[in-house]
Amino acid sequence: MSESKGETYYVNNQTGNDTNDGLSPDSAVATIAMAIQLSKTSDRLELKNTGIAYREPMLFRRLGGLPNRPFEVEGNGAVLSGLKEIDASRWQTMKDNLYVLTLKSTPYGNPYLVAQGKRLDAAKNLESIEPEQHFWDRKTNKVYLLCAAQKRPADYQLEATLTTSGFTLGSASYITCRNLICEHFSNDGFNIHGDCRGIRLENVIARHNGDDGISIHETGGLMVQNAYVHNNFYGIQDVNASRSVYNGVLAEQNQVGVSLVGGYHSLVDCQIRNSVQKEIDIAGSNPRHLIGAEQNLLCKTILFAQNVSLFGDGNRVALSVRNGASLIMEQSVINGSDLGLFVDQNSHCHLSLTTITDCHEILKSESKDSFFDFNIYGTGQISWLGTVFQPAQWTEYLQISKRDQNSKMGMVMVAEDGIVSIPANSTASGMMKKVGPSAPFTFSLPQN
Repeated sequence: MSESKGETYYVNNQTGNDTNDGLSPDSAVATIAMAIQLSKTSDRLELKNTGIAYREPMLFRRLGGLPNRPFEVEGNGAVLSGLKEIDASRWQTMKDNLYVLTLKSTPYGNPYLVAQGKRLDAAKNLESIEPEQHFWDRKTNKVYLLCAAQKRPADYQLEATLTTSGFTLGSASYITCRNLICEHFSNDGFNIHGDCRGIRLENVIARHNGDDGISIHETGGLMVQNAYVHNNFYGIQDVNASRSVYNGVLAEQNQVGVSLVGGYHSLVDCQIRNSVQKEIDIAGSNPRHLIGAEQNLLCKTILFAQNVSLFGDGNRVALSVRNGASLIMEQSVINGSDLGLFVDQNSHCHLSLTTITDCHEILKSESKDSFFDFNIYGTGQISWLGTVFQPAQWTEYLQISKRDQNSKMGMVMVAEDGIVSIPANSTASGMMKKVGPSAPFTFSLPQN
């Protein structure tokens, strides 16, 4: 059966014009919105990377492709930005060096100010604001800025994250997006809502967004191949009864690297590192807007993690499993957090062939239903059902917990790529099976 080929619509934010037909690079339209308006099912959209950010969202509502012919978006490394310039004359003086900007509305998410390309620190409230900080009062739609001495708002080249999300899908299915960067949105870089099936992201970057780098909701399905998510609040946050598969993802310097609250999810060949609070947090959910959510096992949250390396750099918790969630983790490594793995009493964990090391507290499990075996633990404290075992009490832990009968505790080395090695003189040597990632973590993206 012959298949008709969809049209390709070209976008160029420097030489394009929205009166053009968009059907060739020479007749490109100027805006993404116009290209989407012209598009039909299973068409293709291609952005010219002009070196100048596209300051608009990419919004698909009930437009996409088919399982055998997905709608394609080729970003060519172009940037979508949620920043809008602020006219300096709109700032009003309050007192001394304090100025206020009044907006018609506040965008959803966690909006913030940018000065000369850098995010300004935010104060918790107006009373605690310090020089060169801002406070965004969402209730009154007012933004306060305390300038340094002898400076005014015009000296800062101020911009604000006044656009909610970047690549945004609303009940749009079978879309493949490649080589796109989404940054400085008040909410999410990549935001997927509603009846969204067969969504693929390849070679994408999500950075400096107020809430999530990448997020899928409801019962949508998402596959991500090769992505870099950094300096968001949540690098990844998938919720409700969504399904997501991540391969080859680097998440770093987010508040929380990966947050999963409902749904089934897979992380394979990924590295999550240097998060402020937690590297991974998974929790069961009861999304009341989904029919029968309290009886839907998918809402309890399931994560399968393989060949995953977590590097905490001294943060509070590397990986937490709570509120009835389930974790299956194998051939992975957890390193450098105060607490390596936490499992609450209502949750389940199946941990094997994994190393947890350089953590003050290696493992804290309140769940009697969890399985731990064929693991290697660095020297550290273990808490099992409320009983604390110091490193010298390893044998007692084995006897009382009846877990980790083939595991060992001792010196272990972890390389930056996640590969585990055990010194010959370590008490952890002599394992019958290889522990830790089976392949080094490698990551690269095309040059922007």
